[in-house]
Amino acid sequence: MYFYSSIAQRKLIKKQRKVERPKSSFGFYILWNQISLISFFSITYILGWDAPSVGLKFEILPVFSLIIGLICYYIFVLVVNKILNILRVSQIVENDAYLVSVRLIPRQKLQRTLFLIAVCILNPITEELIFRGVLVHQLGIYINNYYLAISLGLFVTVGNHIYQGRLHIITHIIFYVFTVTLLYSDVGLVGSIGFHLAGDVYPFMRLKYEANNYKKRRREERRAKYVSS
Repeated sequence: MYFYSSIAQRKLIKKQRKVERPKSSFGFYILWNQISLISFFSITYILGWDAPSVGLKFEILPVFSLIIGLICYYIFVLVVNKILNILRVSQIVENDAYLVSVRLIPRQKLQRTLFLIAVCILNPITEELIFRGVLVHQLGIYINNYYLAISLGLFVTVGNHIYQGRLHIITHIIFYVFTVTLLYSDVGLVGSIGFHLAGDVYPFMRLKYEANNYKKRRREERRAKYVSS
């Protein structure tokens, strides 16, 4: 379902000539979804699942696990930038990432604030619980095959983000490798949540910078096209 939805969304984005902002209530909708997921996990925790089954480890203080996750994200950015520069596709990926951000982030102040709370605070927790804690760690225990669970998790992760563009598959594969490595390290799921937290906050911090760069690249493209004609 995630895979099909992402492909359909990607086709819709490619058809759009003009970059469209989300609906006026989009921020509230995203926040409500995140609150619903948190509530679901809280209820199911009471009914039976426990922290170790989803990879939550507390041998290291959670705050240090979060910090390790944040540091790993910095390394991830360096690795991804290097690979994209070698492949000479960094500008294409940056353009796609910026356009996706514009389509997702509401203009209205309240909706934008609700969206940021949902994406930057709650989303790292819910996504890591679902896609790493349950889909990878818990499933690996249940079927007694971690490699199959990790492979399935990778397929779902890529399918869930394919709407961002084919070249972004590279980024999400590397992202997945980092989060799974953290999941099975001493920092566990808390470390992967810290990593994901940085991954959701960092694009917002750079949004204005990316907007200026995107406009600059568009001007250069139009200028080059005008000169060639």
